[in-house]
Amino acid sequence: MMSQYLLDKFQAFDLRKHALFALLAKSGQAMLAVFVAAILAIWLIGPKTGAGVFDLAHYLVPAEARALILGTDSAEILTADESANQLKLLGSGARDVPSIANQASLIPSHLIDHSAIDRSILRTEAERKAVTNHLAKKFQLSPDDIAHYVAQAITVGKEVNLDPTLILAVMATESSFNPRAESRAGAQGLMQVRTHVHQEKFEPYGGPLAAFIPEANIRVGALILKACIAKAGSLEAGLKNYLGAPNAASGLNTYTDKVFSEREELRSIVRRLSSSV
Repeated sequence: MMSQYLLDKFQAFDLRKHALFALLAKSGQAMLAVFVAAILAIWLIGPKTGAGVFDLAHYLVPAEARALILGTDSAEILTADESANQLKLLGSGARDVPSIANQASLIPSHLIDHSAIDRSILRTEAERKAVTNHLAKKFQLSPDDIAHYVAQAITVGKEVNLDPTLILAVMATESSFNPRAESRAGAQGLMQVRTHVHQEKFEPYGGPLAAFIPEANIRVGALILKACIAKAGSLEAGLKNYLGAPNAASGLNTYTDKVFSEREELRSIVRRLSSSV
């Protein structure tokens, strides 16, 4: 009887032990689920990260597996890093990026608001350096990266005949100078070009993956901006068209106000520099 009593006690203890382990396992699973959900939420809504579901897929699922499942024609899920690597293999680099001047010349110059044009700004090294230092400090980015974007804005400004500080202001407002930025609406890169709408414009640069390449994105974005200004008849209306909201409001804290404010900051820096000489 004593042995039966001990056996019953042992079985009861064993049952309680299993119940405790099961409870701990369920609690652990619940905590893991909450942790994963929190990480996903932070990833998807983190400010200025450019992160998104496709970038997350890059880390969770190897590229080879995605290609096997979705096929080789799956450019839409490639990340900025993969895009850059693929474009390098295609031979598209900063030195041989085609000019957008020919396409821009098809837009009649007389339709462009004169306030969107300035051929005299950022012509000196001192002006370019002052603007670069300001933007690097404001957006907490590498001066070398910003210097490259400033140089590109000047070059592209000449190609499309637009004020380079306007191009820089659009980049600042659209992406905060994040070449990896991607919106939920599919706008990509520095100037947040909607690649699915303007896919053909990226063909000279190797295809839609070039949206993540600054030299290509700035050119296509500037071309679209010029077309929007010409179509709308004024700079402000053109910016609203570029945003994709021609009926958007004007005034403080609106999209156009932010672009104009960013542009005026840059132009003020140049004016102060000129007045001190």
